[in-house]
Amino acid sequence: SFFSFAVGTPKCTGIRLLYSRRSRCNSHGGSFGAQMNLFDRFARVVKSYANALVSTFEDPEKILEQTVLEMNEDLIKMRQATAQVLASQKQLENKYKAAQQASEDWYRRAQLALGKGDEELAREALKRRKSYADNANALKAQLEQQKSVVDNLVSNTRLLESKIQEAKSKKDTLKARAQSAKTATKVTEMLGNVNTSSALSAFEKMEEKGKLIHLYYP
Repeated sequence: SFFSFAVGTPKCTGIRLLYSRRSRCNSHGGSFGAQMNLFDRFARVVKSYANALVSTFEDPEKILEQTVLEMNEDLIKMRQATAQVLASQKQLENKYKAAQQASEDWYRRAQLALGKGDEELAREALKRRKSYADNANALKAQLEQQKSVVDNLVSNTRLLESKIQEAKSKKDTLKARAQSAKTATKVTEMLGNVNTSSALSAFEKMEEKGKLIHLYYP
């Protein structure tokens, strides 16, 4: 039933009630006006319901579609930014490791110089060691900041991916509802083309003819 795709009313029970009323009227052979009024009222209800759904869901679908496109563009930019930051982080890690290694090397040289009794060479080695150690500490601080930036980018990228999936799901839902509303509109147009007066009048004439035949040929 095309009534089951959105809000809870109207329901299919209304259609069954309509046909049951028509059957009772036909069996008594009289209520032509009541049948026509019920059928016309049903057509008007369907038409207003379908038009409301189309106007409600058509624009949100377009808005969500545009939103998904823009979010996908942002996602591409965020992934590119993440890749660049990760590459920069890798370079910082390499520089930090190199500075740390150089600091340790110069410390060992200072120890060797002291072991040989060359205090002047040892002091020079310790100066070089301090320079590399300071550089390593500065690089370590930058690296920690870089890791924080990467963590935020990765977290925001995952959040954006989740929001895109959510928006796509909502877009598909609205698209399905809009399609159902269009189907309901087509049904309404079909009902509008039905000449209820002539159809029911012909039925009444056939019924009266049947009664006459039964009267003359019991």
